[in-house]
Amino acid sequence: MTETTEEPIPTDQSEQPSVRPQFGNRFLSAGDDVFQHNAWDNVQWDEEQENAALEGVKKNSSVKLSDAEVTRLETEADQNWDRFYGIHQNRFFKDRHWLFTEFPELAPAKGTTTVPERVLPDGEPVKRAEEVSQESERRRTIFEIGCGVGNTVFPILKYSEEKNLMIYASDFSRQAIDIMCQSPEYDTNRCKAFVLDATADRWDVPFAENSIDIVVLIFVLSAIDPER
Repeated sequence: MTETTEEPIPTDQSEQPSVRPQFGNRFLSAGDDVFQHNAWDNVQWDEEQENAALEGVKKNSSVKLSDAEVTRLETEADQNWDRFYGIHQNRFFKDRHWLFTEFPELAPAKGTTTVPERVLPDGEPVKRAEEVSQESERRRTIFEIGCGVGNTVFPILKYSEEKNLMIYASDFSRQAIDIMCQSPEYDTNRCKAFVLDATADRWDVPFAENSIDIVVLIFVLSAIDPER
């Protein structure tokens, strides 16, 4: 039996890339290394792997829900998520410390960071990327859609040294938001959590339009009907 252990989380953000390389730099050159990461870059499937995947899709699609069942599940989606979090509380998902390897701009190391270029709905950028010191007075905002109980937000709050960072966090489940707000890690000076149906035509959010620097969606788009 193969024993696996999680890699230690460094306290210095600048050390993280050396511990776990970013996506785009993971190339499997030796077959014995396959379990060193859970994902590798530029891997070409052979015919056997492709056929196995197609067979899996076919098997998964052989049994489908009725239209009535689909409608019921969509209608009761928020209630089902409330039940899920009511049972598991904050114990089901682990905090996503790995995020800072893939997206260091979420909690940049002390010194300077690149401010993402903000693009308006018409596609016109309103601010070029620039180097900004963490000691500056510039307010930086992050908005997470589908925050759950804070497994992304809390690591950002922990590792970020930005004094003017504000994180807005939303979730479909009121139970998840309640659990998040009760956590001792929830800092009302740097975070605002609220309930939001991201598929709704109108949003009631506590920030102005076009005011967000970074939007985070993890395991969210795949859970939404493409027609929505």
